[in-house]
Amino acid sequence: MAYNDNGRRPRSGAGSLSGSSRTHAPGQRLQVPGQGTYHGPRGTRQRPKPSKRGGGAGYPLRERNINFQSGKARRLNSNRRLLILAALAIVLLVLVVVGVSSCVSSCSANQEPPENPVDARVANGVPEELTEQFAQQLDQNAKFAEIAANGDAYENQGLLELALSQPSAIDFVAAYPEAEKVGQPYGEEAAKGTVPELYCWDARWGNVDYAGAPLALTGSGPTALSMAYIALTGNTDRTAADFAALVEEERLVTGDSLMSGTFLTDHLDDLGLACSSYTSNTDNLLQILDTGTYLMVEAPADTLTDDAHWILVVTEGADGTLTVYDPTSPEVSAHPWDPATIAGLNETLYALSAK
Repeated sequence: MAYNDNGRRPRSGAGSLSGSSRTHAPGQRLQVPGQGTYHGPRGTRQRPKPSKRGGGAGYPLRERNINFQSGKARRLNSNRRLLILAALAIVLLVLVVVGVSSCVSSCSANQEPPENPVDARVANGVPEELTEQFAQQLDQNAKFAEIAANGDAYENQGLLELALSQPSAIDFVAAYPEAEKVGQPYGEEAAKGTVPELYCWDARWGNVDYAGAPLALTGSGPTALSMAYIALTGNTDRTAADFAALVEEERLVTGDSLMSGTFLTDHLDDLGLACSSYTSNTDNLLQILDTGTYLMVEAPADTLTDDAHWILVVTEGADGTLTVYDPTSPEVSAHPWDPATIAGLNETLYALSAK
């Protein structure tokens, strides 16, 4: 009886092999015919014919794409694609940001600055009270209109007030935003014994910073001293800007008038000047002027002007009145003054003379 390979049951339709079941010697392999039927687990099927592409018996290989990349290579390719996508996203984001910024800048540039609600001819941001004062005079002076239109270019509002109060300062104030903030040479002839009439807002020194503001607003002491220096020495090598620097160097920018009288009494020797202080009264004042000296007096606020400042008493006139040069006010300088009024301004007179 013949058996199949699974459980040795009889194979259907199967007969004996070569009619016998003799025993083979060890190592001797049973010879199987080269052709015939294939007996597999599920029965018998015809062995496929050899492929035409290759000679000999066997099974044909199916045609399919074979991916020879390893898992690591596939991960690298995936990471590379992610990096490329991330880079593209960043570039896109940058382009969007640049576009938005350009739009904002363009819109801001095209947007007109707001107007002054009181008067459009005056720069926005100028206080209402000053705007009203400017508006009353805009048609009288082209430089005044220029100051009003550029009012927001002045960090110190006092310069605008100066232009309003002193017509002679309008040109200086108009030029201030673009002017160099350094002192310039005096540049004029001077004669010993002649006092020049000088003002703080002179362009040769008014732009210089003194006491934290333009000297045009704060420099009455250095300017009055420079007038006395030129008259006593005949020299023009030092201007108000130079004296202001000396006062700051000695740290004597003090008091309501921003220059201590101590600078006059203690620090003029190297300048070729001498200074003596006296109790202020009419007799002392007139006697000192008779000796050919000049007097510096500190005028408190709300006396000669609204602000505390220094003046220079120049001489006594034939009628007994005094000539006073006020570096902050042409009106005061043009006014003849009673000796008692000037003597009553302060307790101390500072007499300046040449050494």
